[in-house]
Amino acid sequence: MYKKIILSLLILVLLTGCTGVQKSPDEKIQKKYIKAVWMSYIELSQLTKSNSESDFKSEINRSFKDLSDKGFNRVSVQVRPFADAFYRSEFFPVSKYAFGEEGGELEYDPLEIICNIAKKHNIEIEAWINPYRISADNDISALSSKSLAKKYENTDSLIICDKGIFFSPASEEARDIIVSGVKEVIDNYEVSSVCFDDYFYPESDIKTDEGIYNEYLDSGGNLSLEDWRRENVSTLIKEVYSAVKSADKGITFGVSPQSSFTNNYNSLYADVYKWCTQEGFIDYINPQIYFGFKNENQPFMKTTREWLKTAECDLFISLPLYKQGKEDKYAGEFGINEFAEENDIISRQVRYLSKLEEIDGYYIYSYSFLGDNEESSNLYSAMQNSSL
Repeated sequence: MYKKIILSLLILVLLTGCTGVQKSPDEKIQKKYIKAVWMSYIELSQLTKSNSESDFKSEINRSFKDLSDKGFNRVSVQVRPFADAFYRSEFFPVSKYAFGEEGGELEYDPLEIICNIAKKHNIEIEAWINPYRISADNDISALSSKSLAKKYENTDSLIICDKGIFFSPASEEARDIIVSGVKEVIDNYEVSSVCFDDYFYPESDIKTDEGIYNEYLDSGGNLSLEDWRRENVSTLIKEVYSAVKSADKGITFGVSPQSSFTNNYNSLYADVYKWCTQEGFIDYINPQIYFGFKNENQPFMKTTREWLKTAECDLFISLPLYKQGKEDKYAGEFGINEFAEENDIISRQVRYLSKLEEIDGYYIYSYSFLGDNEESSNLYSAMQNSSL
């Protein structure tokens, strides 16, 4: 009797495969290969400042139709560049880059229009957010009364330095605002994903957050300043991830860091290795590998392979269309003129990535560099003729 049962189980395993029941091709869920383009606040501003609502709708419709025809299926729109908003927000003032005045009237809702039109063209919208930056200017008096810098002036919630004004990653109050702002976007707009860019701690000077760090030590904390800073940023990432998943498990959250693990870890205090190898932080990582094949410091293929070896989450790669036709002055003697002399670098990178099973897509930086030129034409051809 028992022999018959064991024999039956062995036959079942052989028929279905040793890892479980195998689905037929029609039953398998195919993960979408992402072909995205970044749309920065500067590019978005060009569409809002000079256009009425009807003109804006017309421009977005034309642009998204063209992007869809070219093969793109996601646009990452920078809706919050400076603790401000290109949408209706309870927490952040209207961006001065939207209609010319920080905290002014929201003449129409750009993000709502973008999301509605994107659906017509089968394009996903990603909310691209800079979490910490409040202003590129470090003069608080020059900001509007509605700027959050005014509310938190002379508190530990702000960092003011030569690079501008930032929320302090050590501030729980600032972290709550950032998380609430993310929840607001995903609750009110049809976005498929949320992405933080590569700005974390603005500087490494010990004076940046010396006071609040000493309070941490006095309360019994034992982390070094560097580890404490990294833990502050990781706490925000984890809380945002949790907020996104609590609202809608279908929405993804990711980070687009700089390409260097060392620089992220030691200068920006962003432990991207932890985020993309442990559960509960991000769904995807999207390193900015803005280098050519001949770059002597971080050649494209070598840098991509380093991320392939590390990332255990979904992996996208950001590509530097903005360098087309330009000298790449930090690429070394061998690579300095690569983008200036060759017009097929991005298309070759797309073809290379399409052959790597571990890569889940790519992002092109950025929208305004797509156009009627050889590099773009070669890119479109590679997008449409690659295997994905």
